[in-house]
Amino acid sequence: MKPILIIIIPLALFIGFGLFAEHYIYSSASEITNQIEELQAQVNNEDWTKASKTIGHISDNWTRTRKRWNIYIDHMEVDRIDTSFTKVEKWIELEEKKDCLVELAALKQTILHIPENEKLMIPNIL
Repeated sequence: MKPILIIIIPLALFIGFGLFAEHYIYSSASEITNQIEELQAQVNNEDWTKASKTIGHISDNWTRTRKRWNIYIDHMEVDRIDTSFTKVEKWIELEEKKDCLVELAALKQTILHIPENEKLMIPNIL
């Protein structure tokens, strides 16, 4: 009975941690993408003052989220998101609608892609 518990308890902890991480990544990605959609609407309407405030808020949120995501996901993905945020901030500062919308779409897709890659599934583990 002891050997079975020695195997089952760590396995249950591993699976539990994986499910917690998956839920956290999914919920934080959803929150950030909702904010990006709001920012896209502001850029579309060329409301650069609101867009500047919104990107600042999103960047603050991303800074907190980034620290936790670094534990769970590949650092290259996080670096790509950082680069996109930097570009978006600059496009908003320069009031470049087209370039900003393109970069926001790429940023949103990158963030939505991460929860799919981090799902606790056999293909993602192998």
